[in-house]
Amino acid sequence: MNRSKVTIKDVALEAGVSVATVSRLVNGTSIVSAATAAKIQETIQKLGYEPNLMARNLRKKETRVILIVCPNVTNPYYAHILAGITEASYQQGFSAVMYTTNCDPERELEGIQMLYKGRVDGAILMDGLRDHQVFYNAASRFPIVQCSEYVDTEIAPAVCIDNYQASRDMMAHLLGLGHTKIALISSNNDYVSTKIRTQAYKDSLLEAGLPVDPEYIKLGSSDYSFQSGRACALELLQSENPPSAIFCISDTFAFGSIIAAKELGITIPEELSISGFDDVEYTTMHHPFITTIAQPCYELGRTSAQMLFERLEKHSAETGLVYLDHQLVVRESTAKKKTYLTHQDTDLMVNNYSKEKK
Repeated sequence: MNRSKVTIKDVALEAGVSVATVSRLVNGTSIVSAATAAKIQETIQKLGYEPNLMARNLRKKETRVILIVCPNVTNPYYAHILAGITEASYQQGFSAVMYTTNCDPERELEGIQMLYKGRVDGAILMDGLRDHQVFYNAASRFPIVQCSEYVDTEIAPAVCIDNYQASRDMMAHLLGLGHTKIALISSNNDYVSTKIRTQAYKDSLLEAGLPVDPEYIKLGSSDYSFQSGRACALELLQSENPPSAIFCISDTFAFGSIIAAKELGITIPEELSISGFDDVEYTTMHHPFITTIAQPCYELGRTSAQMLFERLEKHSAETGLVYLDHQLVVRESTAKKKTYLTHQDTDLMVNNYSKEKK
């Protein structure tokens, strides 16, 4: 039999079942018993039957393609999320097309237009669209899931970690090591994660009875570039009152800060503690290994894709925020703050020693 001309009727006849049964299995429109499904799958493999997916998709008015709107792919943080999305898509028989925005609102709009043009069935947004009206208009008409960043979880669901608690965990770690002069390298973007991590930093200092010094808060680039992290750290470490610890809201900023400290001859963690956020691969590529907050990036991607497919299948409109677990990972870049004696402390120790000798 010519394998290219095998039809669904041939499969049904060979397997001893009805055409409708084969169709239900192939299209996933109904439940088929395990024994029958195994028999049909064996027959499909034997005959080399290939379903006409294009015709099926036209009948169902679907493309079997989803859209991923991503800020950039140079940051390894996004790479692992994308891996989770694409693997889940493959398992569901979907393809994924990615639109990189480079944090440009115009490009965000261009990407969203793929929904309106019917080129994709739904979208996963990792960019936290800056033009909120574009987001609201699209989310009210199409299946959308937000991943990592979000605009409004009441109109479209979102998957992320608890950024506030994760940042509080990191600040508790640094404060517990005795650091009272803790700086923050944040970002000049308007992502919700940036705002939340910054607020957690401030709240942690205030609850510890410490002031929030604006001079200790520096803003790196919107795309978390290494060079901007380095520049922020150089500015902090060369100030009149340098910090003893730096909390960076991304591992890229942390890596840039470590390089800045090395350039100034500052040892880590003996003289300066530096922490990051995300736990991307290069946190353990060079010493000192970076203390950071580990995000389950692959699971963030996989979960957001599964949620989108459920919305597509059930036509559901469930909303809300789904938190995945984070973890504080303590490595080599943080340590207890060293206590340095002043001249007064030294004189007092000498006087006390002299009195004890007498």
